[in-house]
Amino acid sequence: MRKALIAVVVVGMVACGQAVSAPSPALPSARPFHPPSSWGLFLASSDTFEQPSWALTRLDAATLTDVEAGRPGKGYAVASADGSTLVEIDYNNDNTSALRVIDARTGTLRRSLRPPFATNPLLTADGSHLLVNDSYGSQYRVFDTRTGRQTGSLVTAESICCAGFPEWLDPTGRFLYGLVVPGSGLGASGPGTPVLLRYDLQSGKEDGRLRLNGLQAGVWQGARIVNAEHVAQTLTPGAALSPDGSQLAVLYQDGTRLMTIDAIHMTVIASRQVSVPSSPLSWLGLMPIDADAKYSEGTTWSLVYSPDGRRLLASAEQMQVDASGHEQTQGLGLRLIDVATSTRMADLPGVDAPWAVFAPDGSALYGMTWVSNTDGSTRSTLLRFDARTLAVATRREFTGSRTVVILAR
Repeated sequence: MRKALIAVVVVGMVACGQAVSAPSPALPSARPFHPPSSWGLFLASSDTFEQPSWALTRLDAATLTDVEAGRPGKGYAVASADGSTLVEIDYNNDNTSALRVIDARTGTLRRSLRPPFATNPLLTADGSHLLVNDSYGSQYRVFDTRTGRQTGSLVTAESICCAGFPEWLDPTGRFLYGLVVPGSGLGASGPGTPVLLRYDLQSGKEDGRLRLNGLQAGVWQGARIVNAEHVAQTLTPGAALSPDGSQLAVLYQDGTRLMTIDAIHMTVIASRQVSVPSSPLSWLGLMPIDADAKYSEGTTWSLVYSPDGRRLLASAEQMQVDASGHEQTQGLGLRLIDVATSTRMADLPGVDAPWAVFAPDGSALYGMTWVSNTDGSTRSTLLRFDARTLAVATRREFTGSRTVVILAR
């Protein structure tokens, strides 16, 4: 189950020679929020994998209450970061797919596409280009959503879709970025050094690679044995491409340093300590990572840029396996980082939000968490955070799987 298990640490202070317990630090407060009319918040409810379908319900962007029910759809839906474009993907019984590109403001059909495969859809921030790949992550196609024309393709032996990191499509739809960890897998004895790859989708060839020295990531076989099986160890630093495609940010595996990369020239700009009043390890509840590689069963970071590219939202989760083989996922909290100075802007420890998204204008921040119940059902929780202080403004729980969709109006 996904549970936020971290407790707030009470710090003692010494006054007049006597130890005095200080009060717990006050949680951040949420500022008044008045949603703009330029975008709307929707919740997509999804059906079973065998017969996928979805329905969009419009919510009040501040209170998260229902405003109006939307039309149902088949397959899956994905929206661009600016909310201008909605793509519906319907998978047919013959393994083909049908894509409908919809103008989110008017609801009109812009284009219909029928690619031979369409898994892991990825839109540019403005919705002008759509990337899809096959189920193995070795073939890619990119389409201009305005004309319906295919503008690029790629066939690669190095699957960047399934290495534990997201993929990034630059704003022009020409370059595809991904991180791989050579040698990673159950045959490895420890973490490795990730490599940043860039592909030119017009030429269909690798365009550059950069070894990220100082970082550790990957999957390897651990020494622990549970139920006669080795427990696989995982380590995934956070990474994200800036909205303008000029910079890639990578948060180190222990959350203490931020690496920024020039995505155009494929060079490291800087690797700086994340400046915080106290040790970030106390916020995370993680022990320092040392040469002995004493990690938990899995540590995964997520990193998201704000729409203006000035802030980064970092979140961390740890997965642990008990002696009976039961997996528990622990949310370690959220942190807002200023990209230019690599300083902490806000912290919210103990909150589990493995998926988060900024509103197109950056005025709001939403997060989702999912819990699998013992009966196989799913409970989803939607949270609205203050985009500056990370204070939890409101939350709402749902039965079944839900995802957030933000559309322009």
